[in-house]
Amino acid sequence: MEQLSIIGGDNRQKHAALIKAKSGTHVQTYGLKISTHHENITTCLTLSPELFNSKVIMLPVPYKNHEGGINIIDQREHLETETLFRLMKPNTIVIYGKQDEEILELSKKYSIHSYDIVQEETFSILNAIPTAEGAIQRAMERTDFTLHGSKALILGYGRIGKVLARMLYGIGAKVAVEARKTEDLVWIEQSGYTAVPLDKLDSIIVEQDIIFNTVPALILNRNRLKKVRQDCIIIDLASSPGGVDFQAATEFGLSASLDLGLPGFVAPRTAAEIICRVTDEILERHI
Repeated sequence: MEQLSIIGGDNRQKHAALIKAKSGTHVQTYGLKISTHHENITTCLTLSPELFNSKVIMLPVPYKNHEGGINIIDQREHLETETLFRLMKPNTIVIYGKQDEEILELSKKYSIHSYDIVQEETFSILNAIPTAEGAIQRAMERTDFTLHGSKALILGYGRIGKVLARMLYGIGAKVAVEARKTEDLVWIEQSGYTAVPLDKLDSIIVEQDIIFNTVPALILNRNRLKKVRQDCIIIDLASSPGGVDFQAATEFGLSASLDLGLPGFVAPRTAAEIICRVTDEILERHI
């Protein structure tokens, strides 16, 4: 890759710019304040034409913020997705995170090749590691007891659930995992954790010190939250809007948080290495 443009993002994109620059790629950025100088990095203060001369453009992960604009954390600006796509040349390759209908429609409208990095299997597997580490860090920050010996419940046994269960078990937590599939429940049990079918969740939830949710559906509803201990910590890792009724949690005085994008906060360099690796895989496949 001779040239790459990175528009918006967080610390992950800053590290990705440096990684690519050090590999010999000329990187142009917009909306990123990179403190480390490198001769191969050019910072654009406007949406200049040079940004869109690149065959490959990297957007944030997720590419949108809560207001519906491009996710730019280093400057206050509402940048519409179509504003960018209108400036791109046909057949530009766009790497981004968290697909939605708008980006699919704009890609078709402007003849853009767009790839959702989050849907790549390599990304999902590797990203689960810093996500799980970040979740444990958040738990340590919010508790006044050791995770060793604590009762930790994980809702869901996908990629993140598997990694998180293994890490918690390794530091001595008493791990219980909720799952729906029979084969998952068997694997959970064989791994040394307590297997919890969904229909048994209400009976075990009252015992927990920490609950980690990885299920992108409302699993911790008002009725279940009534059963949660007042001193229990709830950490939701599922895609927005998460799996917790946060309004009910607030009413009940529970400590619950939606912690998305943890790799960007706790391990941005590792997260950037993952993004760059998967981007290279996508480009090899595209060719």
